[in-house]
Amino acid sequence: MIYMEAVLIKANNISSAWSQLIYEIYKNGEEHKPDYNTVTKRVHATIQIKDVSNNQVNPAVPFGENLIERYKEELTEEYADWYISLPEDDKRKFDYCYAKQLFRYGETAYNTLRENVANLRPGSRRHVGILWENEVHIPKFEDQPCWIAYKVELINETQTRIYILYRSWDAFGGFPANIPAIVEGFKKVFREQSLPYEIESLIATGWDTHIYDADLQAVEKIFKTNELCPLCKCITPKHSFIPTTRGKACPECKKSM
Repeated sequence: MIYMEAVLIKANNISSAWSQLIYEIYKNGEEHKPDYNTVTKRVHATIQIKDVSNNQVNPAVPFGENLIERYKEELTEEYADWYISLPEDDKRKFDYCYAKQLFRYGETAYNTLRENVANLRPGSRRHVGILWENEVHIPKFEDQPCWIAYKVELINETQTRIYILYRSWDAFGGFPANIPAIVEGFKKVFREQSLPYEIESLIATGWDTHIYDADLQAVEKIFKTNELCPLCKCITPKHSFIPTTRGKACPECKKSM
């Protein structure tokens, strides 16, 4: 029997987390065919990211920072209001919208994120929001939310830790867009509520964290000319490594020595 790998990835930043994650799936992922017949390689992954604000985008990410900025703009209350205002038959109205699920949840349009951060108590494990509506999403057999829950934990007077949970997570194209947008979404709520909080770290878990078969060629191409820096674990062009007393290092690690 082939078992799905359960992996723990510890990273200093989002770029390193993504780099390590796609390398792990590419090398050790279980081949899996979901019910819609798109083959993937997958792992169960928990990813701990220390610094969520700097070095967010690795150069090997399959799209530029402009697209990530667009995702950040869409994870807002304003976008949720615009989405809800669309007619039901509008083709721009996807079957779920993360902004709506965060800020206008359910029939009562409840703003879970604003209420949670406004009432944070140090040490509490109760500041949780769900993005999956059972009565709406269980009867559906496609296009349910992939991101299904979050938790905010207040560590001290100014620092928070964010936890997020995915039932299904596209590691190659989804992860590098999702995480910066989620981080910015939480920061925006902190700013708008005039709260003195910053994000100390983020822990994300994906029950099924995968690379689609259609993307595996692109991943293979990346690792033909790149490898993980032994120090920061970011994807780095092989030709750019610099010898140091600690072994080879990428240019950024060399600068910080």
